[in-house]
Amino acid sequence: PVALNAIRQAMRIMAEQFIVAETIEDAIERAAAPEGRGYRFSYDMLGESARTTADAIRYCDAYAHAIRVVGRGARGHSEWAARGGISVKLSALHPRYEPAHRDRVFAELLPRLSELARLARAEGIGMTIDAEESDRLALSLELFERLARDPALADWPGLGLAVQGYQRRAYAVCRWLGLLAQDTGRTFMVRLVKGAYWDSEIKWAQTLGLADYPVFTRKPATDLSYLVCANELLATRGRIYPQFATHNCHTVAAIVELAGARRDLEFQKLQGMGDALHEAVLAETPYRTRIYAPVGSHRDLLAYLVRRLLENGANNSFVHRISDPNVSLAALVADPLASLPRPYRPGARTPLPRELYAG
Repeated sequence: PVALNAIRQAMRIMAEQFIVAETIEDAIERAAAPEGRGYRFSYDMLGESARTTADAIRYCDAYAHAIRVVGRGARGHSEWAARGGISVKLSALHPRYEPAHRDRVFAELLPRLSELARLARAEGIGMTIDAEESDRLALSLELFERLARDPALADWPGLGLAVQGYQRRAYAVCRWLGLLAQDTGRTFMVRLVKGAYWDSEIKWAQTLGLADYPVFTRKPATDLSYLVCANELLATRGRIYPQFATHNCHTVAAIVELAGARRDLEFQKLQGMGDALHEAVLAETPYRTRIYAPVGSHRDLLAYLVRRLLENGANNSFVHRISDPNVSLAALVADPLASLPRPYRPGARTPLPRELYAG
């Protein structure tokens, strides 16, 4: 009992760090003060994946309720980019969100997703489809394209997608989004992140015995991929509204340099992380920062919390290294390209899946 009580108390403390509130109404209320300082919010209803159809319907109802609440608070902003938004996780909307169940996904999940998108359009807010694991990427892109080609959403600039820079297909996805925007005459929001499932992606690839990993196994390669993707999104002017999610000051500085005189972009951060950096973004750059703000109860926190702890605890993460007095400033802001071997080869500490047990 003593250990359990200690764990519950620790979970409550960490929940206060990473979750903005337990209900969307409380989240909107707590967001008022940061919004007064220039921040914007994208709310995420906690719930990693539906296990049953009842779970999926419950999550869908929670998203719909949140969209209505956020929409009421967004009507005072004439500019789309200044309004709050919602992030939707596709795996929360269907218990079998897997390529093997594609037909069922399109028959059952797509109508729920379309309903949420139309509601977000009616409420005048943005809706971003969150990133999932690599084996679901093609399925996510198919669903996104269906929304992009839906005539009922043609005049809505709020459709968004998260792209993970650590995926080796990230640049191709950014190119594809630009071409889709051009083909449909649409403007998309694109949230570029480093990536949140690295440990899981590595282990799944090893379990399946794949020929290679779907993600980069060197941190500088991910940083470089992120900047290459950022440059591609910035080049698709007028069709992509880039949203750069990062807690790395080198990445922020590089994007400010790449953007030049452009103002149609924003930075993003996670609730409870990167506060000092993004205060500097607001104070020293012309760009706004949007906070990705999870909303939910402590019981829904675990999977999200594990990802945050893995990110913060990794020896090569910027958040970890910036607090280490033994890491020099020069090392913190090193050019990722200069840190990579030439010719490029995967990290030696992460052998290819098929080479784990054989020479």
